[in-house]
Amino acid sequence: MNIDIEREPTLRQTLDAIDLGVVIFSSDRTLLYINPAMKAITGDRNAVGKSLDDLIQPHRLRTDEFDEVPQGQFPIEKAFAGQDTEGQTFVYIPPNGRHRWLSVSCRRIVNASDELEQVVTTVRDITDRKSREDKLRFMIESSKILSLTSDFRKRLDEKARLAVPALADWCAIDIVRDDGSLERVVTVHRDPELLAYAEDLPKKLPSDPNAPTGVYRVIKTGEPQFIPLLTQEMIDAGLTQLPPERASVAREALDRLNLKSLMTLPISARGTVLGVMTIAFAESGRTYSDDDFQFFQEFCNHLGVLLDNWRLYEEVQKRDRSKDLFLASLSHELRNPLAPIKSALELLKMREMPTDVREEVDVIEHQFDHLAKLLNDLLDVSRFTQSKIEIAPRSVELRKLVERALKSTDALLRTADITLHYTYPSSPINVWADDTRVEQAISNLMNNATKFTPSGGSIWVELEKEGNDAVIRIRDNGEGIDAEDLSNIFDMYYQGRDRGHTSGLGIGLLLVRKIIEMHGGSIEAKSEGRGHGSEFTIRMPMSNVLSLEGEQEYRKKSIDRRILVVDDNQQA
Repeated sequence: MNIDIEREPTLRQTLDAIDLGVVIFSSDRTLLYINPAMKAITGDRNAVGKSLDDLIQPHRLRTDEFDEVPQGQFPIEKAFAGQDTEGQTFVYIPPNGRHRWLSVSCRRIVNASDELEQVVTTVRDITDRKSREDKLRFMIESSKILSLTSDFRKRLDEKARLAVPALADWCAIDIVRDDGSLERVVTVHRDPELLAYAEDLPKKLPSDPNAPTGVYRVIKTGEPQFIPLLTQEMIDAGLTQLPPERASVAREALDRLNLKSLMTLPISARGTVLGVMTIAFAESGRTYSDDDFQFFQEFCNHLGVLLDNWRLYEEVQKRDRSKDLFLASLSHELRNPLAPIKSALELLKMREMPTDVREEVDVIEHQFDHLAKLLNDLLDVSRFTQSKIEIAPRSVELRKLVERALKSTDALLRTADITLHYTYPSSPINVWADDTRVEQAISNLMNNATKFTPSGGSIWVELEKEGNDAVIRIRDNGEGIDAEDLSNIFDMYYQGRDRGHTSGLGIGLLLVRKIIEMHGGSIEAKSEGRGHGSEFTIRMPMSNVLSLEGEQEYRKKSIDRRILVVDDNQQA
């Protein structure tokens, strides 16, 4: 049973008044009725009596994935072919004007003999809702991308890709270099061929710093540029202002890129333009509104924070590198005068001298050794930060290595009146390690434990196996570590709060962690707080190679050598 609008005035009044677009076609594809809401959507006015073939020609549809829908596959064409459509979402591109999001339903009306009599199409404009949803989704996903990172180009690329294709066909980001020139860091488009063309375009058509429009103009003024609809007249007017050769390349580029609507927006922070984002609709035929313009201005403020954070991060990194280089140079320079001082001390100790003088020499030697250790630690830190540390691992019996490290602290423990408790398993534990470096790590931990354990206290060193790991635990009943210090205890130059000990540079534990990590291991610090002592646990993977074999191989390489030492420090 068909719908006769002319004979049903109440139905017509109802359809004329609703905000749902309605069109009715007869079985011969002639338009019988179009309501005001549909006229507002399509722009079709005196269309009643015209054929579907004539009416559909200037209109375009895209799927919600922004793929072009061939006109033969429009929902109304499918209805005439026998397939109804219910609430399917499309992007509608009118001949002139702004694109819309539509929810489309097409229903076939048949008679008792199942013969088609009419096709009724209803269209709901969901543009506002879809726009809000897409922008909200865009901002949520963008906020998930971390803004502070050394690889800021990757973060900008990730954020730009969120805009395509939902909010743009093209997205490009340029940043301002220190010399004021531009660096294109992001170009995004779905078509790889067009993307390659666009990425190569700046070589053929570099941006003109003196152009009255474009990215350099935005950088100079800090003002965005917005072209809601780029017309052919606007293109022709702009090209006439260019030199013939540049105009020819520009015309070819505009034909290839097929831009329809675009924005060029400054990316600013603290009053300075740090970059520019260009965003455009092209082959999809969509256009931007004032709401879109305001939205992307806010988004560029967010990008400004990202770029500003990156620049601050780079500045901090640069200063850190300069500081590390300075410390490395200082350490090397300070080591030069130490050699003759050490030699002079050794010569003095070989001579006969009064007891009081010998005591003074011992004090000098003790302080010298402390200074030498600080400088060596500084040098090691500089080597680690510049990735210049290398280890020479071999199979090592861990018990012997630990015992050597403990022996080096004997004098310190006796002086401090601290009792050492050492336990180890009966079976050997082999690790693949640079014994010099691992011994250095254990000695650093023992020196720390001794420094923060009061006279009469105890230190426990436990060596054991746990699964495939060799475990060294160094525990004391000394001052302990505050909870707020535990997470930072292995950071460079970090020293705990309110400690009475000021000696050291706060780099010993950092060196321990670096050394153990280079051996594939880990270190963990624990403490119940001030006054409850502390515990450091080292874990290293055990080795299947017997230490004896490693020792034999090591000894084979240790043959006698004649060594020539050349030094331009005459005093040394």
